[in-house]
Amino acid sequence: MNINSNGYVLIFAVGVCVATSLTLAVAANSLREIQAAAKEFDRQKNVMIAAGLCTADDPRPREELEKLYEDRVEEFVIDTESGAKTDMEPLEADGKRYRVVATTKAEGGEVEAYVLPISGRGLWSTLYGYLALDGDKNHVRGITFYDHKETPGLGGEVDNPQWQNQWKGKTVLDEDGDLVSVTVKKGNVDPSIEREKKHAVDGLAGATITGKGVETFVEADLRAFSKYLYNKGD
Repeated sequence: MNINSNGYVLIFAVGVCVATSLTLAVAANSLREIQAAAKEFDRQKNVMIAAGLCTADDPRPREELEKLYEDRVEEFVIDTESGAKTDMEPLEADGKRYRVVATTKAEGGEVEAYVLPISGRGLWSTLYGYLALDGDKNHVRGITFYDHKETPGLGGEVDNPQWQNQWKGKTVLDEDGDLVSVTVKKGNVDPSIEREKKHAVDGLAGATITGKGVETFVEADLRAFSKYLYNKGD
């Protein structure tokens, strides 16, 4: 065949395209399980970060952290309309009525933390994360976000450990035991105001909408789990 002919060039180009496509398809299939496993590990690590079992920059190897999750974390599905546990597997939960809750337990078996999935709109994206409460179901143990597309340096500061640390120790119930959640204040918390000291964190500079979004969906998700946590429907 004349290698300078148009026919040869066309056949060669088609052959290269087919070979490249096959190579990419094989690579994608072989990496799919690896990528899925990495994504699941990242989610599990965020559960543990919120619960205080590890940190974002934890130096322990992945195998050790996976073992920690297996030993200390239990996930199950809650029917938010009744507050009861179900026999449904976590992968079967629809994220609306049936939602996945995680608990962490101490060596004695008592619940140390309740880890609740939180999600909602910020400015540019839907944020996904976890809010952990102490065993008293009142004090915040930690908060973390594992997926969002907010602006770095602005709304993206939800990932800032310094901002997340402000949530620790805040209370979501008032003196009467009613759910009030945590407010993201526009500006800085005034520690001389008791309500702000207990129930508010500093706002995100230049990201008022993101902060308000976090405040709104955290409260909404706490209320969604209120029958499970407090046997209340409010």
